[in-house]
Amino acid sequence: MDLGEKIKKYFKEAELYRSHGLLVDALEKYKSVEGLVKSTRTIRNQQGILKQIALKIELTSKKIQKSDGPKTTPEVAEDAQSLMKEMFSFDDPEAKGSSALGGAIALAKFGQYDKAIEELNRLLEYDSLRLDAAKNILWCWIQQNYTDYAVSLYQKWRKTKLFPPEEADSIQSYFNELMDKAGVDHEIDELESQRTVEPDSEIDDDEILDISSVRFVLPRGPKEGEKIELEISFQSGKYIRMIISRREKDLIDSINPGDLLKEIMFYSPVAIFSGEGYVSSKNEIDAGPKKGDYSLEIKIIKIVS
Repeated sequence: MDLGEKIKKYFKEAELYRSHGLLVDALEKYKSVEGLVKSTRTIRNQQGILKQIALKIELTSKKIQKSDGPKTTPEVAEDAQSLMKEMFSFDDPEAKGSSALGGAIALAKFGQYDKAIEELNRLLEYDSLRLDAAKNILWCWIQQNYTDYAVSLYQKWRKTKLFPPEEADSIQSYFNELMDKAGVDHEIDELESQRTVEPDSEIDDDEILDISSVRFVLPRGPKEGEKIELEISFQSGKYIRMIISRREKDLIDSINPGDLLKEIMFYSPVAIFSGEGYVSSKNEIDAGPKKGDYSLEIKIIKIVS
């Protein structure tokens, strides 16, 4: 890529960042453009371009200074998501799926965490991409303040030995750094990682109504993205249990312990409300009339509305 193309690329990136409210990132790119333009005398109308860039830097800096509200996840249309993925993705012919990794990282950079996580999870099957995909998955969860779930997911990976020792050490070092930057107290070592820690719930048992059924989107497997409704067979406070027929193999394979369900509809005789839940267990029933069926337990983490 020659200097002119590089300047155009950086400027387009800066404009895209600015248009979606990512002002700090935009400012950095504008300054990079300014540095590139100053580094050569072969650009026509160099002083005019520098004046335009200086104005962009000044206006963006003022917006950053005025912006003192909480950060929110930007709403980005599907066509804009495609543009982000195309503009920022990379493609290494030696690594299958590398372009998808670059696209997922781009989505995460723009705050499209759910979509990014969805794509990054698919890349965990590639040996050459697994480490980078896992690190970015953890980063996405931390950015959304789902620290407990990030810890749980990390420990699940350690317990199942998804990564070879060298990569496992790299992830632990990276995750500790993430937690430090987030200001979270943590003690994650080899012993503790043998036990998957469930995320804390924001609600008390006595605040939960009796729930008769739930509806949620399946996070993986053959039925990924499909909405299903299950009847509750047992409830103890924030823990609810359902039975899945052994005949529903695709359904059984589409949800696993450790999954975080971010949009669940809870149906009770007196109200309908939404929230989030954590899949705490999935076990095959080995005795009685339901032998061969599966017992699925979900811990209610949060009530949204």
